[in-house]
Amino acid sequence: MAVTELNENTFAQLIRTADKPLLIDFWADWCPPCQQMLPIFTRAAEQLSERAQFASVNTQTAPAVGFHYAIRTIPTIILFWRGQEVGRRSGVQSVAQLTQWLDELQENPLC
Repeated sequence: MAVTELNENTFAQLIRTADKPLLIDFWADWCPPCQQMLPIFTRAAEQLSERAQFASVNTQTAPAVGFHYAIRTIPTIILFWRGQEVGRRSGVQSVAQLTQWLDELQENPLC
């Protein structure tokens, strides 16, 4: 499954309608770590598509979304579940780290 590119108009819709955990990568074109994260995030989306949805937001073209979620460092990945933010991580993450994060979410009795 591919990574869905979101903008200021499509972001809120996906947050409300996602039927699985949703990982969103906040990034920018000028950011070298973001460019490093891109293929990793795409690989994670392919490997974990049964367990989660994956999307991205370019903070340059959708600044209101980045501002609303107080994105100060990029890349930042926010994990949403049932419309709510349940966690965030900044910096480059591996597929294994993203998998572990989803495992932790599933172990949480509140989820």
